[in-house]
Amino acid sequence: MNRWIKIIVPVGMVALITLPARAGENDFLKPVGLPPPATAQRRQGGEAFPPLPLPATPLRRSERKRPPSPTALIGKVVWGSYLDYHWPNGVTSRVFDWNMVPADCQRLLRLFKHFTRMEYRAQTVDLASFSGNPAELPVLFFSGGRTVVLTPPERAKLRRYLLDGGSVWFDSVVGSPYFYRSVKQEIAAILPESPLRRLPPDHPVFRLVRTVTTAELNDGVKAAPILDGAYVGARLAVIVSPYGLGGGWDDVYPTLVPAAQYYRRRSACELGLNLAAYAVGWFETGRAYAVGEAYDAARGSGADRVVFAQIKTLGWWNSDPGAETRFMRYLTRNVNIAIGDKPVYVDPELAQLEDYSFLYLGGVGSFQLTSRGIDALRRYLDGGGCLLINNSLGMNEFDLSCRRLMSRLYPRTTPTMISPENPLFARGPFQFSSSGFSAVAARKYPGMTHPLLYGIKDGDRYKLIYSPVDIAGGWLGTPRPGSVGYDAATANRIGADIITYFLTH
Repeated sequence: MNRWIKIIVPVGMVALITLPARAGENDFLKPVGLPPPATAQRRQGGEAFPPLPLPATPLRRSERKRPPSPTALIGKVVWGSYLDYHWPNGVTSRVFDWNMVPADCQRLLRLFKHFTRMEYRAQTVDLASFSGNPAELPVLFFSGGRTVVLTPPERAKLRRYLLDGGSVWFDSVVGSPYFYRSVKQEIAAILPESPLRRLPPDHPVFRLVRTVTTAELNDGVKAAPILDGAYVGARLAVIVSPYGLGGGWDDVYPTLVPAAQYYRRRSACELGLNLAAYAVGWFETGRAYAVGEAYDAARGSGADRVVFAQIKTLGWWNSDPGAETRFMRYLTRNVNIAIGDKPVYVDPELAQLEDYSFLYLGGVGSFQLTSRGIDALRRYLDGGGCLLINNSLGMNEFDLSCRRLMSRLYPRTTPTMISPENPLFARGPFQFSSSGFSAVAARKYPGMTHPLLYGIKDGDRYKLIYSPVDIAGGWLGTPRPGSVGYDAATANRIGADIITYFLTH
């Protein structure tokens, strides 16, 4: 009888997992690392909460005060139960679901300090007593090998935490399908509007500290790194590793789990460094999303004001909540365009598109429109309407979907680059002496000395304009490390030139 079985799941969600036949859930909760000597303490270090501090003792004048503790970045979440493992030498190790690798976060942050000179600390956290404020702990870290089951109050707290700007990481320490499958279910319950998806190779999270194009698993296989994520806006609020990371951070290995699948130390550390940098670098953007779309009720959107109308797609279309509002205020203050304070979100199949002077379509990752939606959009554009498409984060997935949409709208027309001599730039309210690219955008599009836009014409008029470099991130005005975008000043000016062009053509 074959002692190995293969589980194959849909492409794009998780890689091939090979398990020993009848591998049960408890087979994925074993000590990680070498067995302890027979004379050592008989329980795994760091297995429970740290002891409470002793009562404070006044320092003598001759004693040197301790430097302040580094800011907490990661809270390792206590969850689940435990199993006792009996080693051949007679030692018993108690292995907790949440703490299979007790020093994983500490070792990662020590490495992060070495590479970035930024010092943070990790601590344990109980969801029941945690306030839920991301400012206290920007990252919550779930680690384990068995099924994760959260209570409704815990799910509600995590949802509020994520929407307020916090990040949650899930590390399947030994590549357990039980852990991974349960995490997917929990995320679907916590963020039903943002399904978990495989991150593309050009996502910013793969290039912040170390550029990771290939990662090596314990079986020696080298391939593109695999992480899944769920977005809030354009920010990865949830990151899931189907393969183990924590053992590599601490340089310990799950030799007692025959079916274990984990990243080797170098790959695990490179990915971990990028995760930490992403959490630090995108924290301000997450907090800006939490503020959201603050509208000015006193102004409203009167009949004399132009409405910012954003298209809903079959994809992650609301990738920059609040950015449109900030941009509309910029237009009002700097270009004297009477534009409404509150954007509207339209389904091209159902909305009266001719009611809007222009439409905006943005997003992260792949997207689609229905055939009826495409037909309605084509009629709108051919009837004198205008469309701006923005590639949030500037990734290739969205670019491919956008080019497919343009080919379905106008199969006989190829989008062309808009030159700096075009009236859009030459007669707009702002001119440009440089591209305004981020460092990543400059590497992706070398030699560009002006903003990069493509368009489809109707006679001499551009009715569709596409920016493969992210504009809306600049409208929001917060850091977006690793993204292919424009600086804030350039993004606002490009947007102003485009909207002015639409309204005057």
